[in-house]
Amino acid sequence: MRVSLSPLLLLMLALPLVVEAAPFPATASPAQLVLGRDKEVVVQVQVPRGTPPLRAAASTGSLQPLPATARGVYSYRWVPPDIRYPLLAVLAFWVDSPEGPPEVTTVHIPLLGRTTLDVATDVGAGAEVVVQIADMRFGPVKTNRKGRVQVPVEVPPGVREARVLAMANGQQTVRTARLDVPPERPLLALLSPDVLPPDGAGWLLLLGESPAPLAELELQAQGGLVEERAPGVFRVKPEAGASGVVVNARWKDGTGAARIMAPVSAPIVAHVDTPRAPLPTVKPVVAVAAPSPVLKEWLDVKRLSVHLLAGGFFAGGDNLGPLAAVGVGYRLPPLGGRLFVEGEAGLRQSTSQPRVEPLGELNSRVVAVPVLLSARVLAYERGPLTVYGRGGAGVMDYEQRTTSSFFEKPLTQRGRTFMGFLAAQADWRLGPVSALFELRGSHAPARATQIDAQLGGLSASLGVRYAL
Repeated sequence: MRVSLSPLLLLMLALPLVVEAAPFPATASPAQLVLGRDKEVVVQVQVPRGTPPLRAAASTGSLQPLPATARGVYSYRWVPPDIRYPLLAVLAFWVDSPEGPPEVTTVHIPLLGRTTLDVATDVGAGAEVVVQIADMRFGPVKTNRKGRVQVPVEVPPGVREARVLAMANGQQTVRTARLDVPPERPLLALLSPDVLPPDGAGWLLLLGESPAPLAELELQAQGGLVEERAPGVFRVKPEAGASGVVVNARWKDGTGAARIMAPVSAPIVAHVDTPRAPLPTVKPVVAVAAPSPVLKEWLDVKRLSVHLLAGGFFAGGDNLGPLAAVGVGYRLPPLGGRLFVEGEAGLRQSTSQPRVEPLGELNSRVVAVPVLLSARVLAYERGPLTVYGRGGAGVMDYEQRTTSSFFEKPLTQRGRTFMGFLAAQADWRLGPVSALFELRGSHAPARATQIDAQLGGLSASLGVRYAL
């Protein structure tokens, strides 16, 4: 794959992003990020001497402060979220002001998604195909004998179409191709100060690609009253007796949302009498070092996910029935976030009516509870579709209950066995919630005095996953 960029875009990518917006200049390197390939962006913000502590927030991803390298320079490490579709990240830096709303320096970081575009042409084999997305060109790539070709591309946020140029026998054809990109827009909410006075007011700022006006928003406030003063700038006054203010904001078209909260507290004024006796010796305070950025990355709760599955299994004969499972997953930082570890607990049931001469027909029900540990690996991704491979093992407790008109009381026996499985799972993203389909093959024999069953076999399940 060859990539051709315009001279202006080459110049932009050769230098870190520089933001001169008031009140503080900021730089971000790199200026944009390719999801699944680039790991982080380093942001530096310059402030004049004597400036109060700088505050920072991000519309998505994780923003962590770094140790200072120079006087008057704040450094941050921003890690993108666990997504693969294009999105614009908005980073904000400001200082609380006692006189009015804070002036905010914003840094916009485009997140580019990688995918493979399937192109079918009418020009036959050997044609050279170039895909143009915004100012970037990918190719040329030659078509196969059926006139088809796959072109790897990178899609910036806000782009919904690509131009496909095919050249054969000196003639060029041009058409557009629709890009399957979720219509998500950034929205960042800020409250200043971080603790609101009970008898005063604070400021709410809502930022997207630009300040967000109330006409484009759905705004809900709990514990306070919100009044728009300018596009993206709102005055917040706590209600009497409120202990905190919570604001929920979302775009009216449903493409993004933000939530912010701040406690309400009066300043504490302490009066200390003049001591008449010598003050006691004060023990030195031992400072506890903050967790390292690497440790914070491993402990980030946004790496967690929860999934629910329901379906059925078939293992031959009467070994079939319904199943359900609930699990928790954790995305490991290495390998670009492609590897997950998961814990899962399930329930499956099998019923049968064997005939035993001369007693007649029996009613047998087996209920099993598997507890499994597994690994999930990202194998394929295109647009909102992601395919994973899963494998794991664990233990399964089961209980068999057999009844018959010939028995005075039901016969019950319990046992424990091993279960192992391999599965393919398809994930269709719908924002933080994904629809799941899983096809699984498992081995789980249940053999005891009165039972010889297979509770594994082939299973198919539908479900959902929610990423925190």
